[in-house]
Amino acid sequence: MKLGNHLISNLISKINFGAIRRLRFIKINMNDTYLDILKILYDHGAIRTFIIKNNSILIYYKYYYSRIAIKLSIISIPSNKIYWTLKQLSYKYNNNNFSGFYIISTQKGLFTSDVCLIHKHISGEILIKVEI
Repeated sequence: MKLGNHLISNLISKINFGAIRRLRFIKINMNDTYLDILKILYDHGAIRTFIIKNNSILIYYKYYYSRIAIKLSIISIPSNKIYWTLKQLSYKYNNNNFSGFYIISTQKGLFTSDVCLIHKHISGEILIKVEI
């Protein structure tokens, strides 16, 4: 699946900026890539919800004891794309008591690291590290 990494970095920076400012929600422009990533974040409980309104998306944050529930980090950048095999993914996923997941772009679409390791047995480009 070919994705524009600049779109992903833009989304992650906006989400992180809103979290630093302790906003209840942020508003971003509508994009299919954004929807795929937000659906994964919502399904794993990283964000409270997202609502589509008038060609834009409202992302509502989830806080625990006045702290943001997630921390997002960009792994692959346009000048340095990172691809991991299943063995590397398994090692990174189980290393250092990591409590979160990776969002991976594969030939079959966007998946989380646990889906790639357990169900699909596929690997790909590591886009985002999500710490919960």
